[in-house]
Amino acid sequence: MSGASDNPVALWSSLPRFFLAGLGALAGMDSFSEFPYLLAHYGGGTFVWVYATVLLVIAWPLFAGELTVGRRIGADSATAATIAQAVPGRAWRWAVRAAALGGFLMLCYVAVVAGWMLSYLHAALAGDFRGATAAFVEARFAHLASEPWRALAWQAVFLVLVFLIAAGGLRAIEELSYLVVPGLLALFAVLLVFAATRGSFFVSAPALLAPRAAPSGAKMILVALSQAFFGPGLGTAALLAYGVSLRSSVSAGRVALALVLAQVFIAWLGGFALASLVYAAGLNPLAGGGFLFETLPLLGARLPHGALVAALCYLGLISAAWLSCVAWLEPAMQLLTARGLPRARAALGLGLAAFVTGTVLTLSLKSWAFSFTFFGRLKTLGLLDVVMIVAVNVLLPWGAGGLSLIMGWAPDGLFGRGKPLGGLARLWFWALRLLVPAAVLVVILTAPRLVL
Repeated sequence: MSGASDNPVALWSSLPRFFLAGLGALAGMDSFSEFPYLLAHYGGGTFVWVYATVLLVIAWPLFAGELTVGRRIGADSATAATIAQAVPGRAWRWAVRAAALGGFLMLCYVAVVAGWMLSYLHAALAGDFRGATAAFVEARFAHLASEPWRALAWQAVFLVLVFLIAAGGLRAIEELSYLVVPGLLALFAVLLVFAATRGSFFVSAPALLAPRAAPSGAKMILVALSQAFFGPGLGTAALLAYGVSLRSSVSAGRVALALVLAQVFIAWLGGFALASLVYAAGLNPLAGGGFLFETLPLLGARLPHGALVAALCYLGLISAAWLSCVAWLEPAMQLLTARGLPRARAALGLGLAAFVTGTVLTLSLKSWAFSFTFFGRLKTLGLLDVVMIVAVNVLLPWGAGGLSLIMGWAPDGLFGRGKPLGGLARLWFWALRLLVPAAVLVVILTAPRLVL
């Protein structure tokens, strides 16, 4: 990476490459795997508009603030050497640490799921889903859960891919994003074209595209808020870490706005492509693990060239998980390297911690299984559920809410250097101060019933 001679911080080699990296950070696996269900059950095109509005109101000011503070760190590392020291005060340090830990725990959770998807990708390529029935699919996942060491082997493969990029630093992140993000867009476009060749696609497309009334307008807004919060990974401080290497001449507000709009498009494209395939196969979209490990295998059994189609779906979702996990890890990497730890050693240490955590989570599904009730809902995945509750209900909200409050209200926060605010900056500044914390509070109160 090239940089100015008076700036020791490595910079993104170009704005387009940073944009691809930022888009990869926001293109989480859940942005695609949940969208078919959400489109089908919450108003089709209506849900897309509500989701886009929520992202503009909540994600745009938060991302713009993170990029502004991160850019300030890189421009003046003599006074703000790390993301933990960008704003004076203990509250900021703890908010950054909560975001970094929340991102790390989300990585551990996604690594478990990605390991399962790698196993299913292998099965699809091997033709194991030909003629699959619902009973076969259910039995296959139960068999995978009963053999944790096989799942751990696939999980290790995914973690190696993530931590190799993390150890490589900014250039490795750039190259990964430069190759994978356009490839992801092309893959979803190909899947959409394939779905269009099936006659039922033209019956289902209006249901997925045309705005229509949702069963509950209030619930649709809450679901869109939760999807906007957890799909792109709000609260992980990934863009704060990426912003450290952003050139000072770049407008943080405009780039954040472009990233939000691009995230809406790529989530819609991927979700619409996957939903179209599901309808073309005569299936109904399911949510969460039901879509990944029930719907996709059955899709592979019912469509022409279904094994290849299912494999491409898994490849796209794994690629999205790879991009987002690398981004979620970056705040923790920067916190460790700021203490003098070489980047390769930091990646190795975090990689071992992630594998140990993932091992515990995987074993909790069978050998160490237990169940409990949380907000009236029965949880049966043991420590996997506990980690998700801690990350989703404690760490990520504290990361997003804490960072927004401090950037918006602290004397040395977002505009602590006395810069005058223009019209657009004033708009997202007050959204950061008021709307983002309010949205985080709503997420804290509703997420246990909506996403956990």
